[in-house]
Amino acid sequence: MANSRDLPTTLWPALRGAEAPRLIERPLVPAYRVGERFRSDRRRWPEGAWYGFGREGHQLTLFATRIDSRLVENVRRGETAFGLTVDGPVLHLAHRFGADGDWGDVPYVWRLQDPDERAVPIAAPFGHRALLWVSLVGADDGLIHAQRGVALRPDFTHALHEAIRAQAFSPFDPLECILAYHELLNELPDADQRLERAAIRAAGNS
Repeated sequence: MANSRDLPTTLWPALRGAEAPRLIERPLVPAYRVGERFRSDRRRWPEGAWYGFGREGHQLTLFATRIDSRLVENVRRGETAFGLTVDGPVLHLAHRFGADGDWGDVPYVWRLQDPDERAVPIAAPFGHRALLWVSLVGADDGLIHAQRGVALRPDFTHALHEAIRAQAFSPFDPLECILAYHELLNELPDADQRLERAAIRAAGNS
């Protein structure tokens, strides 16, 4: 699985610095299903990954051009592992599906998400496990090939929620964000290298 090396500039909104963040306590589950198009009006996607949090909760979408039975099985039923790295105004969610799978990661910046979709998780009570909804999408056909929900460990949930909340309620400098992101990629070009800086790592459903 290729790593996304560019922040999702196609989603960059006009920044709404004075907008009060929307708090989400009980997110919905996405309505799309295996065999359907990820987006009805789009058939092709750049290879890589996207992560977001909004009204439908935590979502991780993997876009791949070469989807074989091994990859489908890893995403559907394989062992899962995650890592969280916070580098200034950018967080990186690392992910691995299947014991023999490769590590990948995806950047996330709250203020660069669609203003109509982004939200802020509540400060979860101790022991809360967030559900991460994972979808495997064909980059060249737009179809969903595999899906699953993965329960994140309580300490990982807390760290992820706090990182998102910190972004949402902190001042934002777009130039600082872009520079921090590209400096990290220049210093640590591979997901495995960036994972070494993770503040926390955890298996899914553990």
